[in-house]
Amino acid sequence: MTSCERVLRALNHKEADRVPIDIGSPVTSIHKDAYLRLKKHLGLGDSAPEIIDNMQQVVKVEEPLLELFSVDTKHIFLNPAKGWQKLPDGTFRDEWGIKWRTTSEDRYYDMYKHPLADATVEDLERFDWPDPDDPRRLEGVKEEAQQLFQKSNSAIILNGFGEPLFGIPSWMRGQSRFYMDFVENTGFLNTFLDKMLEYAIRLAENAIAALGCYLHVIRFADDLGSERGPIISPAHYRKFIKPRQKKLYSFIKEHSACKILLHSCGSVYPIIDDFIEIGVDALNPIQVSASNMDTKRLKNEFGDRITFWGGGCDTQQVLPFGTVQEVTEEVKRRIRDLAPGGGFVFTPVHNIQYDVSPEKIISLYETARKFGQYPITG
Repeated sequence: MTSCERVLRALNHKEADRVPIDIGSPVTSIHKDAYLRLKKHLGLGDSAPEIIDNMQQVVKVEEPLLELFSVDTKHIFLNPAKGWQKLPDGTFRDEWGIKWRTTSEDRYYDMYKHPLADATVEDLERFDWPDPDDPRRLEGVKEEAQQLFQKSNSAIILNGFGEPLFGIPSWMRGQSRFYMDFVENTGFLNTFLDKMLEYAIRLAENAIAALGCYLHVIRFADDLGSERGPIISPAHYRKFIKPRQKKLYSFIKEHSACKILLHSCGSVYPIIDDFIEIGVDALNPIQVSASNMDTKRLKNEFGDRITFWGGGCDTQQVLPFGTVQEVTEEVKRRIRDLAPGGGFVFTPVHNIQYDVSPEKIISLYETARKFGQYPITG
């Protein structure tokens, strides 16, 4: 069975020979520090990896490691039109006008300037929006996708849309102000989100026209959950965000055969049915430490209608602070909960962070490969 077949069976709620394994998106990768230690531990050299997400400082995992860990996915990325621009004070500005800076440890970047913090509706019309038609977004991407499609036998996942309908707007506006817009500035909010939707659909249109025949999955993100529940009320989500997500995902389904993978952190249990209703095929990251995100409960309630792409190991406590044996037992538990009947792609809850040892990373993926053989036993 090929890797692509394995992933597609999971997305169609069918068991394969084993649970498919994913590494490599901006939410299923490894922090650069942990990655370099892992490479050294395995005797794979010390060359600097490519960074695929500046904010999180996670890497493009190289082919030797993908093969070693029996990874079934290949991730490709739309390019930003401008990328991060370094400013004279040593900070950075991205194509949305958001400004970023890092600490002395250089482990992560934090945003500190929000370009629409004080904006009016009129300011939205004057704003220098990123151009979804900029040809730089697709430079080299079609060639990479075509080569992977012809030679890799992996499931190909397209990244590069960011968090278009909740995350990026909150960063441009500033989170507290953006959340207040749902209550006291809905006219501005509707105009803002409509512009974001227009951008996302146009970008999707261009991507599908160039790449659609090579893709199996398109990944979107919008982090809607906190540790205890949705960041905004389900009612506000259903009024402002859900209809626009539905339009975007419906466009994808109408113009391609791609499955839709949605990344949404935190406790999103109250709106999983909504995700299913608007066409989400798979949900990531399955934050098992958040409220109401128990894997057995999720599988029982939603497992025949949505694929769980993640939840394979808690990355807040078990992976960084547990022993190798505790990591092994955690992986076995999550596979027992999520894998039966298909509908599960293994990856830990989120990116592997800088302080995780090579031994635990190796145990994580070796256990997934060995214990994830169908039928699931033990």
